[in-house]
Amino acid sequence: MKLLFSYPPTSHSADKLLLSLLFGQHMAAYLWIDPLTQQPVKGAFFQLENWDSESFIDNFLTECGHDSDTPFSVQVCFDAPQITQMPVAQYERSKLDLLQKVTYPHQNTLLFLHESFANWQFYLCYAVPTILFRTLESRFSDLTYYHAIKGLLKDSSANQDAGVIHLHVGIDQVLIVLSRSSRLLFTGYFNYQHEMDIVYYLLRLTAAHGLSTDTVQLLLAGLVDPASRLFEEISNYFLHVQTTDNSLRFDTEALPAHYFTLLTNNPVCAS
Repeated sequence: MKLLFSYPPTSHSADKLLLSLLFGQHMAAYLWIDPLTQQPVKGAFFQLENWDSESFIDNFLTECGHDSDTPFSVQVCFDAPQITQMPVAQYERSKLDLLQKVTYPHQNTLLFLHESFANWQFYLCYAVPTILFRTLESRFSDLTYYHAIKGLLKDSSANQDAGVIHLHVGIDQVLIVLSRSSRLLFTGYFNYQHEMDIVYYLLRLTAAHGLSTDTVQLLLAGLVDPASRLFEEISNYFLHVQTTDNSLRFDTEALPAHYFTLLTNNPVCAS
């Protein structure tokens, strides 16, 4: 486990705190939040070799500890790439589990989680390491979890006729969510090695769904900087590019707020 960067601790007192956790195949992060004032307290991002490791989980949870007796709740975002979907009208848990098993190579070390996206009329199934989920479940009694897609769709401008693309950049992997006129057109993950790999995926999806690069809105989140080569390359092809707004008030001189999108822009934080 390698520390990538941290959000510096603030001298902040609160009656209750929220511990927001993010787990992906090659990345883990945490952020302590004061839910009343909507202010971040401290946080950090780490690079992993693999999220299916008992030693990583123990080390990570030790790193994200807080020196306070303040009561807290916990929310977890799983940036899990093995996903399958089923319309609400056809949903049966066993059928969606079977679809997941035939879509991806089945591993006994993975646990299938189901999540309802009622506004978009589908159920999502995604796979996370069993040891990770059970450890979190046993460690925290007040635990809520959701998939990264929910964090991106929460504030989606879904009624835009021109279309909206949410792009979340992780380590060696991106999540793309595409919607238009209250319809979800695409959700999926792609691996990348070069900036142009991501541009290629975006252009193929835009063309496949009949969208225009001159009018579609592209919202960037995750580990992408406005001064980066990736941002520059995307801006060469898409006219409307911006970073995702964050629901919390970050110190902009510390770290870009859109790094923490999946840790903050979700139903639990807003409730």
